[in-house]
Amino acid sequence: MRTRSLIVLLSLGLAGCATLDREECLSADWQLIGFNDGVVGRATERLEQHREACSEYGVVPQIDEYLQGYDQGVIRYCTATNGYREARAGNRFNMACDGDLREAFAYGFELGTQAYRQVERLDDAEEELSSLQSSQHDDRRNLEHKREQIVAEGVSSKRRSRLLHEIHELESTIRSRSFHIRRQQQAVDRESRYLNVLETDLRSQL
Repeated sequence: MRTRSLIVLLSLGLAGCATLDREECLSADWQLIGFNDGVVGRATERLEQHREACSEYGVVPQIDEYLQGYDQGVIRYCTATNGYREARAGNRFNMACDGDLREAFAYGFELGTQAYRQVERLDDAEEELSSLQSSQHDDRRNLEHKREQIVAEGVSSKRRSRLLHEIHELESTIRSRSFHIRRQQQAVDRESRYLNVLETDLRSQL
């Protein structure tokens, strides 16, 4: 603990932002503060931010107490379930889970990475569908506008002929895109179903 305390002490010099207010600093339970930081997977460098916050009030963190609480908290964080959740959300591997704590967290993280890749595939499919639907909406509005123009008074025969051609092109584009939208909706549904099946299987392995 003494060696680790020295390492943390040497790190107390990095810039940080206020994490505790005056009342919290003056009544600080450093073991509890360490536990709360560890249980959510924060790095021990968080202690420097606490030091910065409390220095204004003349309060110095109790490093050994903080680390004792931190170690208790980080054990609860570094689980396979949390590893899965972090990876599933697209977050980086949390290096707070080191040494003996790494194995379980890394196992869950690997499973979560598989889920995240499928989430990305679903997101890509949904993005493509949204793009197709947006283009379809714009073309339908444009088609309606041109249909109104073609029957308006004072439209020359040349202009009417051009509008008729543009209307036919839009109608053809809309029909063709309708097919692609249906196909893309099927792709979205398929990716969504697979994600549900995959996650059920992956979670059962935790």
